[in-house]
Amino acid sequence: MLGSLWRGGLHVTPSKEVREELRELLDEEIPKGGTDKDTAFTDARLDRLIQSASNLYAAAAEGWRRKAAKIQKRLGDIASYTTGAEQYERVDLSKALAAALKMAETFDGMAQAPPSNAAGSFMLSVKRPEVF
Repeated sequence: MLGSLWRGGLHVTPSKEVREELRELLDEEIPKGGTDKDTAFTDARLDRLIQSASNLYAAAAEGWRRKAAKIQKRLGDIASYTTGAEQYERVDLSKALAAALKMAETFDGMAQAPPSNAAGSFMLSVKRPEVF
């Protein structure tokens, strides 16, 4: 019930349940034996995302944009280097950046879509018959 209400755009106070749902949408997991500080988004950061968004999908879109920004900062890092006989290569971060931005775009679309249980509306015009 909470998920469908929150996704539909009704504001709720950040709670453990809402944070867990947002973490799932952001592909974030608290490591076993770890805390929220061992992830990209602390509980406080998630709460700020939730409070500033119109719905859960909008919060997820902003979270993915923030992930993309972190990746963007690392794009200038060295791609490969050699130390003695050892050679190191970094993953192509441009692919990770594109994926994060695609996720943000996907959640932006979901945030704008009406909830699946939304009812449409229409107007009728009724004219009284003339009776003698």
